[in-house]
Amino acid sequence: MLEDQVTYLLQKYLGNYVIGLNKEALKISVWRGDVELTNMQLKPEALNALKLPVKVKAGFLGSVKLKVQWSRLGQDPVLVYFDRIFLLAQPATSIEGCSEDAIQEAKKNRVQDLELKLLERMHQLKPEMNKSWLGSLTSTIMGNLKLSISNVHIRYEDLDSNPGHPFAAGLTLEKLSAVTVDDSGNETFVTGGALDCMQKSIELDRLALYLDSDILQWHINKPWEDLLPAEWVQVFRFGTKDGRPADHPIEEHSYILQPVTGDAKFLKLRQNESTNSHQPLRKASVNLDNVTLCLSKDGYRDILKVADNFTAFNQRLKYAHYRPRSTLKSDPRSWWKYAFKSVSNHTKKASGLFSWEQVVRYARLRKKYISLYASLLKSDVNRPIVDDNKEIEELDRELDIELILQWRYCITYDFNRAI
Repeated sequence: MLEDQVTYLLQKYLGNYVIGLNKEALKISVWRGDVELTNMQLKPEALNALKLPVKVKAGFLGSVKLKVQWSRLGQDPVLVYFDRIFLLAQPATSIEGCSEDAIQEAKKNRVQDLELKLLERMHQLKPEMNKSWLGSLTSTIMGNLKLSISNVHIRYEDLDSNPGHPFAAGLTLEKLSAVTVDDSGNETFVTGGALDCMQKSIELDRLALYLDSDILQWHINKPWEDLLPAEWVQVFRFGTKDGRPADHPIEEHSYILQPVTGDAKFLKLRQNESTNSHQPLRKASVNLDNVTLCLSKDGYRDILKVADNFTAFNQRLKYAHYRPRSTLKSDPRSWWKYAFKSVSNHTKKASGLFSWEQVVRYARLRKKYISLYASLLKSDVNRPIVDDNKEIEELDRELDIELILQWRYCITYDFNRAI
């Protein structure tokens, strides 16, 4: 039973990020208690959780190791190792040339993100603690998880936000490890509500952030997925030269945060263990070597440009439902109509003036939308939002993001009051 649960969790969470995860092979490895996955490609949507208009251009996960002693489960820690996490990202802010489905998918993701934030404010998404034996065992395992992450390089290249001045931002990490310790700082194993009361020791080795202005884009003469594991290491250590992985550093990084090493201690107490109301339930102490922060004038310029680009993208996304499916060259008249509708709609919203035909149309749409969405929520009270209904998706195509959120908020609020 536990093996199946571990397999399911690995498939669910790791499968969202990597390509070609073999479910049957994974299940066999879990049963043996020693899972090792190597040389996996990251999915283009691996960064969707950030809710930013960025996408993965190339990604590589060198090794994932999971060691579980089934005979001593709940007595010995579960070991998790990640090694060689390389990711190259780029902006996804261009609606031009995108298919209608791609535009609507971006709009849908934006709506889901904002809707979940609204629900959190309404305190509708409260995690429930599983009090069963399985829940207690899971809590013990998670509270004593021994984690190690090494050789991480995440790089974002942007050629769009500031035309003529391409830049790259990146995060590098040599190693990060976390282990459960006792009051003396020695590694230990805690039972009985390990997630409610824990003490962790964290080791950090060479964490750095850089922002390079006016760069040359990394370029490979063959598909990224055809790179050998050793070539991935070369590219993310030295960069590229003449369409091939470089064998020595091509240029030095302009660091915002110079490589820093240190350690930290984290303590979490149970609610009833606090001797007085003024004692904190969570404590953290961090010791770092010399910390050097620096931001160049060009780097500051690039940050402002990318912020403007992301803001403009979100603004264009509001009126994606007006966007013509034809190209500008083939049907310029439709694009003029698109521009007129977007501007006039924005103006009417600001002034509160709509024609009678528009009022009637939106009233009918609202009635249909609310009835359908409410019935879908009632059909499954355990799901906080509806994101898999074709009829709702078709209605969303005709509406802007703000209107969708307003209607869904009203429906959810009334629905939860009625429960």
